[in-house]
Amino acid sequence: MLLAAFTTTGGRQVFVKEVLGSAYDSQAEHFLRGNVDVDGEAIRHEAIVVDGKARMYFGPFPALLRIPLNYIYPAGRGSWSRLSGLCAGVIALVSFAALVADTLSLSSLSARARSWLGSACVTGFALGSPLLLLLGNLSVYNEAIVWGLAWALAALFFANRARTATGYRLTGSLLGFSFCAAGALLSRATFGLPFLLIAPVLFLQLPAKGRISWLTAIFLPLGAALAFYLLLSYARFGTWSGTSYTNYINPVHREFAKNYGVFSLSRVPYGFADYFSLRFPELQHDAPFLKAERHASPNPSAYSLPFSETYLSVPWCSGWLLFGAIFGVSALFRRGRSDWLDRAIAAALFGQFICILCFFALAQRYAADLYPFLIFCFCIFLRGGGRVLFRNCYLMSGLVALSIVVNSLATISWLIDIDQNVPAQTRASWKAFLGRTDEPTLRDGSR
Repeated sequence: MLLAAFTTTGGRQVFVKEVLGSAYDSQAEHFLRGNVDVDGEAIRHEAIVVDGKARMYFGPFPALLRIPLNYIYPAGRGSWSRLSGLCAGVIALVSFAALVADTLSLSSLSARARSWLGSACVTGFALGSPLLLLLGNLSVYNEAIVWGLAWALAALFFANRARTATGYRLTGSLLGFSFCAAGALLSRATFGLPFLLIAPVLFLQLPAKGRISWLTAIFLPLGAALAFYLLLSYARFGTWSGTSYTNYINPVHREFAKNYGVFSLSRVPYGFADYFSLRFPELQHDAPFLKAERHASPNPSAYSLPFSETYLSVPWCSGWLLFGAIFGVSALFRRGRSDWLDRAIAAALFGQFICILCFFALAQRYAADLYPFLIFCFCIFLRGGGRVLFRNCYLMSGLVALSIVVNSLATISWLIDIDQNVPAQTRASWKAFLGRTDEPTLRDGSR
């Protein structure tokens, strides 16, 4: 309910035209016409022009979701972003809660301690993670990311259930994993690609009896999604990779990608330094009391833009999660604390982790790609933390509280003062709620 109020500005702004949000509606309409184009006025400054026709590189899942929504309620065209994002946020929250509950059930903590710690973790994920930013600004950029995160967490939940399930429950878990992994792939490829590696590993650990039906359950939905993704990519850009910056309308990113590449391992240390720094937001007298802002990237020449939009690093945004994930990573290398399936899943998710550190831009929304790996390692810590978990139970709760306060205040500051993609009416509502009467800040920083 709190996330719903946050997403819809207290329930007053549900059908809102977010920045480029109608691009998904336009893509859906072109899908129904049998082509992969998108209206130029819908995608505008994010268009990739191929043979004189505008194309979009964002994942197709939000567009596919628009097809039944616009059929049921045509008046909502172009204004579905907040309802779509809220549904994704609920799926992400429920999936994380279920994953933590299943994991804690295997720990040695008492029932009361498990309940307390589990509730703290779920609250921390809701308010002490990038989920808050993604739901606070559901422009075309963030909607695909929040859906990718939601489906990835749901796929991890079903993969975890499949490890101990039998009979029809196992078949259901494998189907759930496959459908959710397919949704992640079609929402944002970086979230879906690790599950293409996890799927065969998950299949290999199944009993020999009944493998034909389980093979169908685990590979049919995911395989269909992969085929659709590849065919769509080729139809859009003439490449199988999912996107192409060769004809990108933005000349800065286009030329940088051409000369230095979209992904480069040489950026890993700089990306890690940015996303995991101990830099704290500047304090200010006016609400929300923390000032979120852009800052110079660790190595400006390595990125298409000389600044980073990571206004809050992972240690401050989700210190509770990082604390447990560190212990979880160490458990991956200890006998009796993890098995080969744990290590295989962690390795696949770590590939996504490294991938985003290689990217040619730095932003808070991209940090969401780091979280599937961190969450999986965190769950390993919860599952077998033993004395370490018991001794640090209250410390974890304190870190959750700290992350919630810092992340909430910094995110609100970013939304109302810096983020150019937040609709003016939403920004004005936030300022009125905070009692702010300052004049709006323009893009050049003037008042």
